[in-house]
Amino acid sequence: VQAAGGYVNAYTSFDRTVYWIDTPADGYETCLDVLCDVVSDSQLPEEEFIKEAEVIRREFAMSDDNPDQVLSKLLFRTAFTENPCRHPVIGHLDLFNQLTRDDLAAYYHRQYSPDNLFFVIVGDVDTEQVQAQVTEHLGALTRRRRRHHEVIPAEPRQLGCREIYEAFPTELSRTELAWHIPDVSHPDMPVLDLLASIAGGGRSSRLYRRVRSELGLAHGVSAYAYTPAHAGLFIVGADT
Repeated sequence: VQAAGGYVNAYTSFDRTVYWIDTPADGYETCLDVLCDVVSDSQLPEEEFIKEAEVIRREFAMSDDNPDQVLSKLLFRTAFTENPCRHPVIGHLDLFNQLTRDDLAAYYHRQYSPDNLFFVIVGDVDTEQVQAQVTEHLGALTRRRRRHHEVIPAEPRQLGCREIYEAFPTELSRTELAWHIPDVSHPDMPVLDLLASIAGGGRSSRLYRRVRSELGLAHGVSAYAYTPAHAGLFIVGADT
């Protein structure tokens, strides 16, 4: 990928895993080949599993030492009682330590199925040519036997305020307030996204100018709407 002038990375959020490459248009064929190989033919050798598992364990430790991530995990654990968002994306260390290479391979071969996958390609490329190349790479990929509809439990209506506090050895106190909002398909979601931008989206936002610049009550303040496929939160945060 680097030889083609590109940059490759990946991430997992609550409802998706994404592999992405940014590359000059004349290097996209190499990078497309890499991405197709990732989602269709990863070998997952045991030695790589062992090495990368140690990387993930360090990520667990780093997360516990990061006050912003600690705050985020506390927020979602408090806001949700039934929805899986109450669990951190990285999972739980005691369960991770039970994972084997065969567990990982079984998950990969079950979930990395054409009906659970989509490609997005944007740039100075020929659409028909790209479609032909994706078909050439992935046309033989067969659907896997898997549970097609994971049941996400509905979050019970919250009837009262919930609060949680945790001491952390840092000079700043970090606070987040959150309200439940609908999922991303609700017609109000564009309005809530716009409201979050007006209220706390950068230094020109209402909250930043009033709370930080005029009143000097916080070191920083922000707002955003988190809107996945199932349940969301409207969040306002401040550092003092």
